[in-house]
Amino acid sequence: KPSITLFLGVLVVLGWHQAALAQRKEAAYSEVFRMEQAALSLLRSLPHRSTTTHEVVPEVGKDPTYKSILTYETIPPDRSRSVQENVTPASFKRMETIFVAGRFYQKFDGRPWFEREPPPPPVPIETQGTTRVSKPRFENNAWLLETLTEKGRLVSVYETKSKSTREVDGKEITQITTSRYWFRDDGILFKKTSQLETVGDPKILRNTAVYDYDDIKIEAPIVNQ
Repeated sequence: KPSITLFLGVLVVLGWHQAALAQRKEAAYSEVFRMEQAALSLLRSLPHRSTTTHEVVPEVGKDPTYKSILTYETIPPDRSRSVQENVTPASFKRMETIFVAGRFYQKFDGRPWFEREPPPPPVPIETQGTTRVSKPRFENNAWLLETLTEKGRLVSVYETKSKSTREVDGKEITQITTSRYWFRDDGILFKKTSQLETVGDPKILRNTAVYDYDDIKIEAPIVNQ
C-alpha cells in the first residue's frame, strides 16, 4: 500500500508540474515593460504601502551578507512614511522617517522623534576618469507563467529575463536580470521579484517588493521639545 500511495503521489506532482508548464507561454517583453510603467504611474497617484527586501548573497545556497527591509507608505500628494530595518549589521538597526505637509521627522533605533530640514534632492552622478564603457547590447525575453484568482480578481504572473553585455576598458561584462511580476486585471501591481547576476561573479543581488493598497494612514509624530 505505501508503494501505491507513493506512486499516486508522484503522478499528482507530475500532473501539477505539466499543468504549470502548459500555462507558460511566450509574451512580448515590450508589453510587460509597458505594463510595469503603467503600474508605477498608478503608484504615484494611489495611497499604498510597499515592503521591499534587499539581499546580497555571496553565492547560491549561502546566507545573505547584506539584508535590509524597507517599508514605504504614501498618501499623495504630501504624506509619506518609511521604515528601514537592517537585518545584517549596519550603522543603525531601524530608521523611521515621516514627511507631512512639508515637515520632516526622523528617529533612529527607538530614540525620540526629532524634526529636521528635509533632505536636499539627489544630485545626478557624473562619471569621471578615463573608464571606457561601450553601449550595452540587450537580449530580452518574457513569458506569461500563470493566471490566478485573488479576492475575486484575476492576477497574471509574468517573468522577464534581460541579458545585457557591454565592454568596460576592453573587458566584456555580461549581466542577467530575472524578474517576476504579479499584475491584477486593472493594472495594479501586487508583487515584483528581481535577481541580478553577473557572469563570472558568484554574487547575487535580490529584491522582493510587495504592494498593499488598504488602510494607509500617516500622521505627524509627537516631538518632545
